[in-house]
Amino acid sequence: MKKISVLLLLILAGTFTVLRAQESAAISINPGDPAFREKFSHVNFDGKFSRMAVIDAVNNYYMADFSMFPIKFEKVYFLSLIFTCGKIVNIDADLTQDRLWFLANRKYPVKEINDLFDELKEKTLKQSAGMSDEQKAKWMKDNDKYK
Repeated sequence: MKKISVLLLLILAGTFTVLRAQESAAISINPGDPAFREKFSHVNFDGKFSRMAVIDAVNNYYMADFSMFPIKFEKVYFLSLIFTCGKIVNIDADLTQDRLWFLANRKYPVKEINDLFDELKEKTLKQSAGMSDEQKAKWMKDNDKYK
């Protein structure tokens, strides 16, 4: 009986190891890789700011349409709001791109995260409209970590 228990334990451990390897190998999110970006370059946002693009066992991965932010101040301000929101994590710091990548744990519904993206986008545009160029320049001097 003891031999059967040990054998069963070894089989289960081996199966778990194989499943974990397949899970992690199934998805490779790397916004810094031009080939990765190319795979998603033709995704249509249909007028929306964000779109869930990839799912893995733990997270949903989103793209945001940064072409909606014509100036760098808005991009950096938006990212500062993302940093404080607690549900969305920026995984792509290349502000020269029109599409930036983010992740959110799958425990948060996709609609909730897309609504949060929209809310933060609106806050960003409202803040930008209410500030002078001098105020924006000062804010950027103090807060721009994407130089």
